[in-house]
Amino acid sequence: MRRKLKRQAEELAAQISQAHEQIRKYIEQKKISQAMELMEDCQSGAISLGTLIEKTEGGDHPTVKLLEEYCELIYSLHEKLGSGGEGNANKIFKILQRKWFRISSSLKNDVKARIEVVFLPYKASMWDSLESVWQAADADPDCAAYVVPIPYYSKTPDGKLGEMHYEAAEYPENVPILLYKDFDFESRCPDIVFIHNPYDYANHVTSIPPFYYSENLKKYTDCLVYIPYYATSGGMNEAQALCPAYLCADYIVTQSESYRDYFDKNIPDKKFLPFGSPKFDSTIHICQNPPRPPAEWEERLYGRKVYFYNTSLGGMLADTEAFFKKVKYVFDTFRGRQDACLLWRPHPLLESTFRSLRPSYLSAYQALKKEFVEDGGGILDETPS
Repeated sequence: MRRKLKRQAEELAAQISQAHEQIRKYIEQKKISQAMELMEDCQSGAISLGTLIEKTEGGDHPTVKLLEEYCELIYSLHEKLGSGGEGNANKIFKILQRKWFRISSSLKNDVKARIEVVFLPYKASMWDSLESVWQAADADPDCAAYVVPIPYYSKTPDGKLGEMHYEAAEYPENVPILLYKDFDFESRCPDIVFIHNPYDYANHVTSIPPFYYSENLKKYTDCLVYIPYYATSGGMNEAQALCPAYLCADYIVTQSESYRDYFDKNIPDKKFLPFGSPKFDSTIHICQNPPRPPAEWEERLYGRKVYFYNTSLGGMLADTEAFFKKVKYVFDTFRGRQDACLLWRPHPLLESTFRSLRPSYLSAYQALKKEFVEDGGGILDETPS
């Protein structure tokens, strides 16, 4: 159970225990109807407490069983008072307290308080920006960690939401996925939420559903943490200096202390956590445990020196004509080479960016990509990782 929920449960349990004393006083004062009404309130409180525990711990939890027994006891005592039976105030008080002591003890010892942490990646190819944090949370027995991939939309040239994409099937097999439709933020209110999309409404190429904008997420969590989806070798794009999520996030993770200077000066310093980047953790792990390349790549890789070619969004948007000229030059340089192989990794959102911001060039880009694939000398890498 989440720590916050357990505190709520303990507070409710304390209120019910205090009500037993008032029931005793009412019976002593011959105020039987008031005593019966308070018993009904205790039963309602016990049901609410049981429902709270059942949601997080399951219906077969020992505390839930004890609460069911308590409700039966309350019903029995209530019926006895209602039928005019003798009501011994001290005896009833002791019976109720004895039962409630067992419930309080079970609530303390059997209901474990755990931090509930939720990770909200939207693109599978950006999962490495959250992965090592999830691994640490998942390994912590005092933490319940959930990976909830959320959908995203391509934006049309006029800025409206277009085609929806949902990449839950593209995550590594060792990552247990929870479908976003099955995670109810309103009822669960997780302790911490990690995001790697800082743009909310302000991205011109894609958008996550408005429900997952940082301002709305902050309503359901005590701690919203943004971890950049990128890592840099020094410096940062000016467009990243102030994004909507920075205003709502409680913390922003940075590669090092020096990166704080690239962010807007009006963001409070206390928000920045210079913890490094999970992307470096991922890279180190892959270098230490190199995977085999996909089978369809191996023939083209064998015996050749491999050159990695990454095309980004910034260069294309800055000068689209120059972008095409450069890419064609690179492709021509490697065409027909038997000693070298070009591994081309376009930015995962490059085609979406053409579609939204450079629609007149979209067909040219698609033709360029088709030509590269059909030429057969290089490898087009569109894998999630």
